[in-house]
Amino acid sequence: MKALLQLKNVLLPTMLMLGLSLSAQNFTGIGNAMKNGNSSELAKYFDGNVELTILNTEAVYSKSQAEMVLKNFYNGNKPNAFKVVHNGDSGSGAKYQIGELSTSTGTYRTYVYAKNKNGMMLIQEIRIEKN
Repeated sequence: MKALLQLKNVLLPTMLMLGLSLSAQNFTGIGNAMKNGNSSELAKYFDGNVELTILNTEAVYSKSQAEMVLKNFYNGNKPNAFKVVHNGDSGSGAKYQIGELSTSTGTYRTYVYAKNKNGMMLIQEIRIEKN
């Protein structure tokens, strides 16, 4: 029984750190995809449906539709740089990231909201607003 308790005390913190590390890696990948204007790479992090708000257009899209909408946005707004302004947790395993995307047509404020599903952070919502 004592050995089981010691094992629990070692495994639990290790598993928590692994989960935090995976979510940080996912958000790094998401930020890189946004910086490069790579909608297909970004789509790897999408859940089955994604709420997208780009400027004044808001809708819920399937994963493939959301990828095409973002591709159209990036085709008209070539990214130059992306920087993370703020990361945070919004409870129950959900995380968000606020960023600033500089493009050929101006600067945009981005918001990405993702939930942990089966050990991977999957994007539920993306907002891109004129800064």
